[in-house]
Amino acid sequence: MNRQAKKNSRESAEVGRLDRKVRRLNKGLSSVYQTSKLLTSPMDLEAVLEIVVKTIANVLGVDAAGLRLLDEETGELVLKAIFGLSEEYKNKGPITAGESFLNRKALNGEAIIVDDICTDPHYGKYRAEAQREGLVSTMSIGLIYRNKGIGILRLYSKRPRHFSPEDVSLARTVAAQSAAAIVNAKLYKEALEGERMTRQVRLAGAVQRHLIPHQPPKVRGLELAGIYVPCYDLGGDFYDFILPRKNRLVLAIGDVMGKGVPASLAMASVRSSLRAFAEEIKQVEKLVSRVNRMFCHDTELGEFATLFCGEYDVEKKQLTYCNCGHERPILVRGRQVSDLAEGGPVLGLSKDSQYHAGKIDLQVGDVLIMYTDGLSDAVNFRRESFGRERIIKAALASAAMTAKQTAKNIVWLMRKFTGLTQRFDDTALVVLKRT
Repeated sequence: MNRQAKKNSRESAEVGRLDRKVRRLNKGLSSVYQTSKLLTSPMDLEAVLEIVVKTIANVLGVDAAGLRLLDEETGELVLKAIFGLSEEYKNKGPITAGESFLNRKALNGEAIIVDDICTDPHYGKYRAEAQREGLVSTMSIGLIYRNKGIGILRLYSKRPRHFSPEDVSLARTVAAQSAAAIVNAKLYKEALEGERMTRQVRLAGAVQRHLIPHQPPKVRGLELAGIYVPCYDLGGDFYDFILPRKNRLVLAIGDVMGKGVPASLAMASVRSSLRAFAEEIKQVEKLVSRVNRMFCHDTELGEFATLFCGEYDVEKKQLTYCNCGHERPILVRGRQVSDLAEGGPVLGLSKDSQYHAGKIDLQVGDVLIMYTDGLSDAVNFRRESFGRERIIKAALASAAMTAKQTAKNIVWLMRKFTGLTQRFDDTALVVLKRT
């Protein structure tokens, strides 16, 4: 070959090399563009992971790829997406971040290159599985977000290959953008789950509020009123009116300790037990004892509820009651005030708890105020509690009002006292007035 021919051959080879480099660069820029789009797209996490492995495999011309995300609680690197790998290899077994220094280095941002899986001393686990899969060379790139490893991207070649610095640089660029896209997709998924949970809790709250009587029953010789002011979507406060037999009214108000879904479920348990047993059990102390046993059976150890339960005899004008650790109802008779404290311990303390009933004859004009601690514990901006004395004062000032007006007036005075201070507990209030 003459000198000119050699020169032409070299120039042709150089042009070919530059052409391949340009094509590779364009391919790399395309992959960077594809992964950058994931950052601004509210996509499903699984879809993002699939796009990442396919993109990186395509741009680097590898035969297979796998993406593992770090479970921070268990330390396991969980395989989330694959490209070009069999289901058998996918299910070969668990991999943890701490079991191999290669994994730890990759999670710290280093590019780990293994030219030959069969001979590399650091690639011991699942070597036989890799051989059966036909994998020869591999590169591991950490998915780093804000200087923290969130996963590992592994690229595989089925023929001997030494990944070049250009390969590493391009893989790191795609991996960095992919890590941000994965975190973005995770946050989007969590937001969707949070929104779905919020909708479910609100629906449960609407169902719970339907358990609270919208209107009290009409009972001869009595005026009844009830107000429920929720603080959150779900809570543990409740009141109820039950008419189990002719000329009998069972009324109850209670507060399950705690908030949210557990308190709501426990509240529903107490209410349903009351309604079920009130039909067959006539003595109030036996009724609450049965409800307590059921509450102890249905709830976890350490869950408690306060309850005030009374049965009014329309003919005798007599209220038989049992106070199970609840805020003492206030009886207003003229200018005199007394408490209804007879009863026993809170529900849930022991299935063998003993309860005793108290009796009181209601006179015309008597007003009975029953409430949960959300009323007395409401605070103003000075952190002062509304307190029992203010409830008594409000009840005395409302003596000439109807039961409904009295209930509204007490709640209005509480809100006037607290102003814009945030509330942290539900409030239930029942007013009974003998006419």
